[in-house]
Formats: sequence, C-alpha cells, structure tokens
Amino acid sequence: MESTKYTQELVGDYITLHTGKRFYPLQPRKEDITIFDIAHSLSRMVRYAGHLDALYTVGEHSLGCYHLAVKLGLPLRVQMFALMHDGSESIVCDVPRPVKQVIPQYKEIEDRIMNTIWDMVEIGKPTQEEYRLVKMLDNTMLYHEFEQLAGRIHEFPDVEYFEDTSINLTCRRNRDEVKAEFIDVYNHLKEEISYHSLQM
Repeated sequence: MESTKYTQELVGDYITLHTGKRFYPLQPRKEDITIFDIAHSLSRMVRYAGHLDALYTVGEHSLGCYHLAVKLGLPLRVQMFALMHDGSESIVCDVPRPVKQVIPQYKEIEDRIMNTIWDMVEIGKPTQEEYRLVKMLDNTMLYHEFEQLAGRIHEFPDVEYFEDTSINLTCRRNRDEVKAEFIDVYNHLKEEISYHSLQM
C-alpha cells in the first residue's frame, strides 16, 4: 500500500500576523514568522505602555541598541542580537519589567519564541557573554530613555550599563521609516554575518 506524505496542520489558538501567517505561540515554528512581521509589529508597538509624551516604539529602541553596538565596535553577532532582542514582543507584546518578572509562564513563552526567532535568523542562540553585552546595551538605552524621554533619571534602576555614551533620542521618525530601517539593517547583518562565516 502506497503511503501518503502530508504536513500536519497545527491546532489550537493562534495569532494572525501582518503577512497573514498563523503563529502558534505555544508551538512556535520558524517558518511561521518573518522579519516583515517582526519589523511591522515592533515599529508600531509603544514602549513603557505608552506612558511617555513622545510616541516611542520598541522598533526605535531595538534600532538604538543596534546603533550603540556598532558605535562600541561590538561583533556582528552582537549587533544582530541587539537588533532582534525584543523580537518575541512582536508576538506577546511589550510587557513592562515589573509585571514580566512576576509572570513565570510569560518568561517561558517568551524564551520559546525567542529561540524560534534565533532559528529563523540562523545564527544560533547568544552565548552567555553575548547575552550579557546585549543586556548592557538594552540597559544603556533604558538609561537614555529615562533621561531624555521620561524625565525620570532619578528612578533609573541599579543595573549594569555602558557609561559615557552619547545618544540623541529627540529626533522622531514615523513608523514606516522605522520599519524600513529595521528590515534593511537585518538584511545587511545577515549578508555580513554570512560573508564573514565563509571567510573563516
């Protein structure tokens, strides 16, 4: 008897992404998400639950982390991790740190989605040192956001960050510009990382 080859459809609750793909957050697969979905969502998702006078998005924050990594001369992999470190928020939204820390299930789902995104990017998961550097970049952007956008530098938490950095967050861009730059930077880094890996 001849066997029939087929691909099983996932069942359960899903999120419909911008490209029309169905993403199952509890059963994430790399083929179910694209850089276009991530860039579109993050370019429209506000930071700090919207409690700023300025409209400031997760996409702008992520690009800021990337540009800071470039300015500090950090490796290409770290630059990519910096750009994509909040990629899971394109699925499960930007939950403020105080809330995120007390919802263990959220962290589990977020980690699962991020691992799927690293599979999509095809550079493997960040090492412990790479993760530390990205966290410092993230915290450094947080410092400048507190200082320039929130006016609450006195509330900045006691975390490790890169001191003596100069970042200007007062130049506003529209969401389509942020989305386009996010995709361009991603494609540039993919090409650079692929090229350098072939030279090794």
